[in-house]
Amino acid sequence: MKRILLVGSVGCGKTTLLQALHGAALNYSKTETIYTDGTVMDTPGEYLELPYFKHALRLASYEVELVVLLASATVAELKFPPGFTTFFMPPSIGVVTKTDIASPGQIDTAGDHLRLAGVGEVLQVSAVTGAGLDALRERLA
Repeated sequence: MKRILLVGSVGCGKTTLLQALHGAALNYSKTETIYTDGTVMDTPGEYLELPYFKHALRLASYEVELVVLLASATVAELKFPPGFTTFFMPPSIGVVTKTDIASPGQIDTAGDHLRLAGVGEVLQVSAVTGAGLDALRERLA
């Protein structure tokens, strides 16, 4: 798996997705600081949402090959500023999470938010049902 940085808002499913990718039991836990498991850097949502933490995201991105922006399909608000991917040196992809509990319209909106942030590729996943995880694993290989 490529060395990746997970970036998304509070509660968008970064840690749950990480657990699902590794085949671990899903156990919600709040990420308080950048957590690294060897190939994945999981960041707290506050690093995206609070301006004075954004520099930590940029610094962390210097250690990875790919930045993965996550957007929950259940959240209607835009969480990434337009063109956000230009903030990072490595390439970025987008992942819409929580597709198992969202309508098709909500999933499309989350994908639109990620494209507005600057990603060219958007995948859709559910960490709970496993939908889309194989495609994401293949992309990260």
